[in-house]
Amino acid sequence: MSEGAPATAKDERRREILDAAFAEFTAKGYAGASMAAIARRAQASKETLYAWFENKETLFNTVFESRLAGMVGRVGAVAAQDPAPAVVLPIVAEDTIRFMLAMAPLNQAMGVGDSSDKALRLVGQTIAEERGRFVAYLLRCRDQGLIAFDDDPFELVSLFVAMAEGEWLMRLGTGQIEALTEQMIAAHAERVTRIFLKGIAP
Repeated sequence: MSEGAPATAKDERRREILDAAFAEFTAKGYAGASMAAIARRAQASKETLYAWFENKETLFNTVFESRLAGMVGRVGAVAAQDPAPAVVLPIVAEDTIRFMLAMAPLNQAMGVGDSSDKALRLVGQTIAEERGRFVAYLLRCRDQGLIAFDDDPFELVSLFVAMAEGEWLMRLGTGQIEALTEQMIAAHAERVTRIFLKGIAP
């Protein structure tokens, strides 16, 4: 669905099911959640769930991807208007923080075991694909003379993401801050971008 397009009843129903699945996975972990419980939480039939999602693993990965898609879509829209790193990277940093906060309850609920490990591997593949796109963006910027670096671009991407994530979850979890506001997110994203770009200035 393109950005700004009105949501259809089917789109809305799918979002409700994904929200219910997120809540169930968060509450029970991957191993403890079941398609039947997710269907009950979404007030849907199991047949509806299986018509849209092949199995629990597919549903879990779709939940993850749907949250990641919102972040990727916003970054893409900004980059289409102005691809300069000073414009794009703060958006990447902001959405990295928002994504981390949104996914934290799910990550904390994940257990250890064959089924959880397989689901996490799928998540890892999705993250790797998005990081690959980030790497491609940095390489294009380097080719255009906007930035300069000799380091492994994948390491640079990992460094930027780690800088963006910061210690927000720890600070929230230990009560050092009560909430992370949009103003705090924006200020941190600008600071991270400024520091990062100093290190790869042409």
